[in-house]
Amino acid sequence: MPLITRRTISENFLERVRSTPLITGYRFKPVDPEIGPPNQWKSVSFQEFFNECREVALGLMSLDLNPGDRCILISNTRFEWSLCDMAILGCRGITVPVYPSNITEDAVFVIDHSEAKVAILEDGKQLEKIIQARIKNPNSLPLLKKIIVIDPSAQVVAARFPELQLNVITLKNLKELGRNEESRRPDQFETHLREAAPDDLITICYTSGTTGTPKGVMITQDNMVSVMEDCVAAFGHLIRAENEVTLSFLPFSHILGKAESLAIYTFGWTEYFAESVDKLPLNLEEVRPTAIFSVPRVFEKTYSKILSAVEAAPSLRRFLFHKAMKVGRAYYSSIWNGNRPTPQQTAQYKLAQKVVFSQIKKKFGGRLEFALCGGAPLPKEMGEFFQIVGIPILEGYGLTETSAPISLNLPEDLRFGTVGRPLPEVEVKISEDGEILINSRKVFKGYYKMPTETEQALQGGWFHTGDIGYLDADGFLRITDRKKDLIITSAGKNIAPQKIENLAKLDKLISQFIVHGDGRHYLTALVTLERELVIQFASQNQIFFSSYAELLKHPKIMNWVQKIIHQLNTHLSSYETIKKFIILSQDFTVESGELTPSLKVKRKVISKRYQAELNALYAQEDSRP
Repeated sequence: MPLITRRTISENFLERVRSTPLITGYRFKPVDPEIGPPNQWKSVSFQEFFNECREVALGLMSLDLNPGDRCILISNTRFEWSLCDMAILGCRGITVPVYPSNITEDAVFVIDHSEAKVAILEDGKQLEKIIQARIKNPNSLPLLKKIIVIDPSAQVVAARFPELQLNVITLKNLKELGRNEESRRPDQFETHLREAAPDDLITICYTSGTTGTPKGVMITQDNMVSVMEDCVAAFGHLIRAENEVTLSFLPFSHILGKAESLAIYTFGWTEYFAESVDKLPLNLEEVRPTAIFSVPRVFEKTYSKILSAVEAAPSLRRFLFHKAMKVGRAYYSSIWNGNRPTPQQTAQYKLAQKVVFSQIKKKFGGRLEFALCGGAPLPKEMGEFFQIVGIPILEGYGLTETSAPISLNLPEDLRFGTVGRPLPEVEVKISEDGEILINSRKVFKGYYKMPTETEQALQGGWFHTGDIGYLDADGFLRITDRKKDLIITSAGKNIAPQKIENLAKLDKLISQFIVHGDGRHYLTALVTLERELVIQFASQNQIFFSSYAELLKHPKIMNWVQKIIHQLNTHLSSYETIKKFIILSQDFTVESGELTPSLKVKRKVISKRYQAELNALYAQEDSRP
């Protein structure tokens, strides 16, 4: 099966359809029974996908979506996401993805700021966000002229609000419009794809800044082509000529998911869509993928389950597991030290693979050759564990502004604790203050309608990442710190803590509120309270105490703060919510070194000082199966 790189993603797509039209490109389990049985995998060839994309694109053209127009796409990862994304490209339009988990305010901001005239929504839940915005302000989103819903039942939601004149049609209706439009301009879809220029915008991905205001990162065709070219150069030799299978579950609204969604046109593999994150373990065993794109959280959960299962296993199985790990570590220690394993080590490792590690690999289907991993740091010990098991995790580094990866570990060139060597086309420079600077075709065009922010990020031809790191003696990139305050959870979610903290401090009881959760599965907070209010509350409620620290532990005080946080969480997306908290008896001060002279929080100092308390908040997470 050929690997394809052309001047644009649009040309990659056309060449993929031309070269392998009958090969199955996609497989998914339909939700709509009209499409197919819900519990059976439906296959779609590249030619069938092309035909369906053309219908959707012509339907969008009939709704007056023209070259350069923005089209919102709010949906979980599914076949229709890729279908609509390519159809938008076939109009020479620009896809503006929005996380389906985003709250109404954030989704509406992106729709309004991007000046989108069409929105494609997954279901009634997403439609409700636009309804809420229109109810609150009938004049909101004035440029949004048409709404397409993937789930037909969402029309019932729209029917309850006729006064809003939402102008909603289904994806099925859109395809019918496309078929009617085909007689007027039968070749327009393919013509648009061929006319696409390298400098055309392919997407505007909104990413939260440290202030919480989303910024629209403008990604061009050439940005993404550069990613594909470097991926071919880096790991194209690992892609088998046929029977290559991936399983997609990352959000395609994320830049790594976006790159994954487009990679199929270059690599030509068969892409399965997981039914849901909850069904991912079942789908892995069903699909038996050969490669996956992932975030560390998937491996963290599997790792915990494996260790829990070992602890609960009979003594003989525990012995075999630990013996196999000892053998595997000895085998790979030789490789990590640049030596060749001895014949005895090799023989013992092969036996360990057959008896023990093959059972672990079955959890990923048994055929997984490698996993491309990004979005958050992968613990070094975990990377070593999975390589010993036989599943190389290729950790990389990139940002939305670099169109995903700019560096990547490779199976034959892998160093845990690093994010790999820079990709062939990428130039990395470390500034005097240790910031990582990038010069590459992958670097974005700028922030949409934000010239000042663009100028700050792109200085002297170099993109300033905001991350601190260095290139080691062998050229591997190591990330040591983050200049930005942005939190990246273990699931790869980018979260602006200041947004949450500023909301929390709107309550009169809250003095300081510091969000924590970098590399963790959920967010926690360190909280300090207005001392006078707390003491006043105690007096009014006849709460007796010997010290302020003791008072803060009283159930009524804890419940008061819990209610504040519960109210705070109603204004946040699910991944931004605070799950646990600690009330501190001492406020942060300049004298203690926790605040700067200008009263800015020193996050590193606070995190280090309260490391034990913060770790306790994640004890259950770290030990759960």
